[in-house]
Amino acid sequence: MFGLNEFQHFLALIFLRQTVYGSHIIHGNKVPANSMQYMVSVQSNGHHMCGGFLISEDFVVTAAHCGVPTPDVVVVGNQDLKSANIKKIKIEYTCKFPTYKDVGYGDDIMLVKI
Repeated sequence: MFGLNEFQHFLALIFLRQTVYGSHIIHGNKVPANSMQYMVSVQSNGHHMCGGFLISEDFVVTAAHCGVPTPDVVVVGNQDLKSANIKKIKIEYTCKFPTYKDVGYGDDIMLVKI
């Protein structure tokens, strides 16, 4: 752990935030297996909810709307979520951007401590 307190988490969110509207990837392409080791699947009760990415060994950034229902694990660096050898990491806590209201209002960003 890097010793970040809650205030520092909010500061990180302020500098990382970006207002994004829309929910689909357009004209996306498949990537080679094992080429995106920093990508994660944010999950609740064994079901994929959202994607995210590692920003350090113990923090993930994802969308704030992915916090409902409350996620409990992330799966790290695996394209095949049905694989028997996926690595699940328990979520310690989540921290949504303070002014987040709903997906249509911007500020849709959340830090996840793993």
